[in-house]
Amino acid sequence: MRSPWIPVTALALASVTACSKPAEPNKAEPGKPAIAAKTDPAKVEQVPTPLTNAPPAIPGGPVTIASADKLIPGDATLLAHVDLQGLAASPLWSANKALMDADPEVKKQLDALAACNMPLSGFKALDLGVDAQGINVAAVVTGAGVGKPANITCLQDQMKGENFRVEERGGARLMVLEGGDAYGYMVNDDTLAFVSKGWDTPVRNLMLGQGPSVRDGGLKDVLAQADQSKHVWFAGTVSPQLSRLTDAIPGGLSGLQSIAGSLDLTTGLALVMSFGMDNADRASATLAQVQKQFAGVKPMAGMIGLPSAAVDRVQFDKKDNAVTMTASLSMDEISTMRSAVEKSRTAPGPTSKGSAMPTVGGDSAPTGASPTPNGGVPADAPPVMPKSSPAK
Repeated sequence: MRSPWIPVTALALASVTACSKPAEPNKAEPGKPAIAAKTDPAKVEQVPTPLTNAPPAIPGGPVTIASADKLIPGDATLLAHVDLQGLAASPLWSANKALMDADPEVKKQLDALAACNMPLSGFKALDLGVDAQGINVAAVVTGAGVGKPANITCLQDQMKGENFRVEERGGARLMVLEGGDAYGYMVNDDTLAFVSKGWDTPVRNLMLGQGPSVRDGGLKDVLAQADQSKHVWFAGTVSPQLSRLTDAIPGGLSGLQSIAGSLDLTTGLALVMSFGMDNADRASATLAQVQKQFAGVKPMAGMIGLPSAAVDRVQFDKKDNAVTMTASLSMDEISTMRSAVEKSRTAPGPTSKGSAMPTVGGDSAPTGASPTPNGGVPADAPPVMPKSSPAK
């Protein structure tokens, strides 16, 4: 994990390229023709071509917004929201926090945030928007002090410029992320917005109170399918390319138009999904199909460590043009599954039974060898490496 910020996928422009003033021609002496100045091509300064459609100016001061998703452009085809404070207070987070604390790179970044008056406990939410091609991205982080210029400058010093640098452009300060691949706008003291190149202009317009946001665009109706009171929720439309792919897959979701869902982390993990189809008849046919498929794989759930009670709680239904699915895991079930996974990782490798190649530790000694105790393993035999962790 290299950066403490949400990654974005393309370059972002934030300033208008200035034109250089042309050199003044040599003045001719009276009675003599003017002579053009000699120019050394190697010394000619390469001036960037001015932008014909300059992006709007960056607001010079704090911007007041009604909600973070008001900075996600209207042509977004996916919107996701994470309640970071609710997530941090959940039992699932508490059970996995040790994994994050054990990562030295993550700890370094969290310590830097805390030193600059931006502890993780103060982060409130993350809103993420993506376009149909998955190229243009806008991510808005809200929390106490996350957009305060002094805190951002402090963080730059703490991280020694590894992940970003703060620059002055167009009369405003902004973050230029590592490699110059994205910009971060300090919208106000408690809001930080990151944007990729293709969405730089629309996001700047939204900061200026102009243009449609995701709440006014093509996702407006789909957003209503997600329960926005949960810790995590998301909603998106299916691109024509993906729709054609699902139509071509046998047993796939032919006619799929949208996907929405939510995660509730109050007592474990509760998932709700809604698959919007192109009409009610298609939804009915799809429901029958997925119920049949699930009944076929349900007996195998135990083989991969899924608790039978959790499998029994998986339900499919239909509402209008949508097929819905609900599933949940309690914290006890999650703990049991984790223990099973950890146990499988540390289990010894298989014996020679049923194997074409004999392995050390089989039930019988190789031809010509004397039987030995402990399953035929000589006392001085090297240890057997589990197959899940092959010796390098």
